[in-house]
Amino acid sequence: MSNKTRWVAVGGAAVAGVALMSSQQTGALWSQTETLSPGSISSGTLDLAVGGAGVTDYPFEALAKEGLGGGQYAQAPIPIINSGDVVMKYRLQDAMQSNAAVPLDLTVFVVDSPEACPAEGDPVAATVVYDGPLIGAQAPAAPQWRMVEPGASEVLCMRGTVGEDAQPNESTTASFVFGAES
Repeated sequence: MSNKTRWVAVGGAAVAGVALMSSQQTGALWSQTETLSPGSISSGTLDLAVGGAGVTDYPFEALAKEGLGGGQYAQAPIPIINSGDVVMKYRLQDAMQSNAAVPLDLTVFVVDSPEACPAEGDPVAATVVYDGPLIGAQAPAAPQWRMVEPGASEVLCMRGTVGEDAQPNESTTASFVFGAES
């Protein structure tokens, strides 16, 4: 092969390479703009109180009752107060017992006032939001929430019922954890 043929072959390969590279590129240009109206970010105070305004650790002694046997219950109201300045979403997040060997069921009612939750008998004009085992109770169940406006409150009527198969001379305490968000 002569030098002239080699140069023609190299030149042809270079032209093919440039043509291949240029066909891979695009010359399209575009742009887009959008005008947004100014937004606002606001903040507030989320403050869940139980039992009384500003109370976050509440010994719920009204629910305690000694000498209960199988099928008997203790019942008491607990006010849930939005002490903040934003709408509060809340729920009973969890319930625990100190002695899981004592079978306890929990019923949570929403009532109009503490007086609508008597120590004995059915609550007045109540809505049941939970009825089941005390351990692991959520009222309402996730992902749902109850809502309370700023400065307002809602009353829960809590009923703990001892299971029919409870052993005598056993005792337990219950702890309730509430969650809130705005």
